[in-house]
Amino acid sequence: MARLSYGDLLVGYFIHSILKLRKVPEDLCKYSVMVWLFNPFTFTIGTRGNCEPIVCAMILWIIICLMNGNVLQAAFWYGLVVHFRIYPIIYALPVILVLDPLFFRSSFKPKLLNWRLRQDKNAQSYSKVADQYGLWTPVKTIFAKERIVFALVSGAVFLSCTALFFYFYRWEFLHEALLYHLTRTDPRHNFSIYFYHIYLQHEFEFSVVEKLISFLPQFVVQMVLIFRFAQDLPFCFFLQTVAFVAFNKVITAQYFVWFFCLLPLILPWTKMKLKWEGFICILVWMGAQTHWLLWGYLLEFKGENVFLKLWLASLVFLATNTFILVMIIRRHNYSPVFEQLEAATLKNVVKLQ
Repeated sequence: MARLSYGDLLVGYFIHSILKLRKVPEDLCKYSVMVWLFNPFTFTIGTRGNCEPIVCAMILWIIICLMNGNVLQAAFWYGLVVHFRIYPIIYALPVILVLDPLFFRSSFKPKLLNWRLRQDKNAQSYSKVADQYGLWTPVKTIFAKERIVFALVSGAVFLSCTALFFYFYRWEFLHEALLYHLTRTDPRHNFSIYFYHIYLQHEFEFSVVEKLISFLPQFVVQMVLIFRFAQDLPFCFFLQTVAFVAFNKVITAQYFVWFFCLLPLILPWTKMKLKWEGFICILVWMGAQTHWLLWGYLLEFKGENVFLKLWLASLVFLATNTFILVMIIRRHNYSPVFEQLEAATLKNVVKLQ
């Protein structure tokens, strides 16, 4: 008897809603939703009792709330989803950046860019307009009302949920839900390039520096992607998630669902055709994963000593993810979610600040 994942269906509905808000044609919306619903990773992982589709649905709902100008609701759900799964914490900075007074005011519904529009080459650059109206000053930019509301509400929700469960389960909850991820070491079933070092040192106590050093490449890549693509929020989320998973010290198959739910949101803006570049990217990614799984099978089921070869397969998998990420960036039409406010509105914004 076939099992239905209502979480998967909800994610598909939210994907369709986001694309329609950005005025993507209906046919293209349907094709994009199919990329999620008929993805073998999606319905395999989502229907085996995994809760990842619920997390994906919450993240997409946050994007919808922001697109509709509902900062308060977006903040509530963001605090909740970070409590539910810690990895969405990486989206905090791009959300704060997209709540820019130059583009976003919740006193009225922010104006969305049509999917067909490209950046106007004759328009003033972001920096020129910002300088003209003084929006680069720290007080007016960093401490905009929407940013303060989002930070306070999301932080309050997260801390409240954490305090509640700490009351019931004490330090066991705090360790399993949060602290464990900072020092997690998995020597098996791990696609990461760090697994071999973890395996060799598994019987020894890792120093704090060793446990945390793997976060440095992640941090650097995240900062570059955020400050370059934050205004194109769904695209930024997608790039962040792929990079976060690829450079993480623990990678399992369920992590792929995190960026598969965001992939349909960027397809209408890509110049990459399924034939041939798209097909090559799919083939290379599947090939690199199959190559890793082959050595994993020999290790786990046959008991062969192939740890070094498995580590080399992990390096190939990281290189493959990096290659595909670069290809996607090069073929993407950068499209900020919100239109820049008109000059008269900007003057009023400055006065209100």
